[in-house]
Amino acid sequence: MQRNDSNQQDLVRVAVIGTGISGSACAAGLVQGDAQVTLFEKSRNVGGRMATRRARWQDTTGAEQSVCFDHGAQSFTPVQPRFKAMVKRAVSAGCVTPWNPLVHAERLETTAPVLVVSPTMPALCSHLLGDLTVHFNCTVRRLQRAADGGWFVAADGMPLAGPFDQVAVAMPPAQAAVLVAGHHDDWADALMARRMEPCWTLMAVTDDVDWPWDMAEPSSGPLARVLRSDRVPGRTAPRGMAVWTAHATPEWTQAHLEDDPSVVSALLQDALRTQLPTVGPGAVAPRWHHAVVHRWRYARPELSGEVSVGSDGYLWDESLALGVCGEHLVGTGIEAAWQSGDELADAMAASFERPKPPVRAVVTAR
Repeated sequence: MQRNDSNQQDLVRVAVIGTGISGSACAAGLVQGDAQVTLFEKSRNVGGRMATRRARWQDTTGAEQSVCFDHGAQSFTPVQPRFKAMVKRAVSAGCVTPWNPLVHAERLETTAPVLVVSPTMPALCSHLLGDLTVHFNCTVRRLQRAADGGWFVAADGMPLAGPFDQVAVAMPPAQAAVLVAGHHDDWADALMARRMEPCWTLMAVTDDVDWPWDMAEPSSGPLARVLRSDRVPGRTAPRGMAVWTAHATPEWTQAHLEDDPSVVSALLQDALRTQLPTVGPGAVAPRWHHAVVHRWRYARPELSGEVSVGSDGYLWDESLALGVCGEHLVGTGIEAAWQSGDELADAMAASFERPKPPVRAVVTAR
């Protein structure tokens, strides 16, 4: 929670660009170090790829129906002690819930204990951010640095924001590169070289079917994962309906990256049909009530790619008071993203009590 006392004006002022799990972890850590944090988010909600979308439509009787799809990151399993401690607090707060889904992968049944965020995936980032100031629907176009070293944030739809003492950029690498270019060009070059895999995601509602799995990972075809979303703790479906989220493979997505969404939707619906059970010859396929697709251009770092910068899991230049965090500097997944933001916050907070280094020559961002 942001302090509101008379010493507020003496706190280090930090701008965090992005409110996914990495930016949220960074902001939460900075507040613990007594910083005054302001966040900028291009979307209308926090969470980044920890995303949930609500869909509404009218059924055949004219009644309005609605469901939620977790169409980004869907679950995680904590590994490291510090992340486990944060998750334990989130469980106590009621925004994280254990789940043992029945998984069908490579024709084998397994039970995999995981954690899901409730009631929707952005709830964990909301929990971390508390009542911090977030500017929504705010696409940051550039960072400007004043002669005295102070930072200003230029974003669509709002006046120039600042000055800030420090800036943390928590965005996919290609987007982060644009903001740090002109200030730290070697970072920008390395970030641009860090490849991210794309992902088309189908969100659909059908008649209920006797599908035995909560989740499936097909061994072939366009789909990498199929989730029966209404079986996730805290999620529901209208009576007699099933809610599906299906992620395409990176390879299939890349081949269809610029296709019209209606074409992609039809192809992925066909792929999902092949995963659903039939009752025998002449069986009627389940009726589709709603279907839409979403394209994630930056879904996750390429697993084969090596991190060429940020060996600490983040980038931090104290002389510029500029940092970058994100899972792409650590590995892949929710825990990697959180770790990067949390550790960047530690590095930034450690500089609060040290004398400010001499200001580097100002270079206007491209």
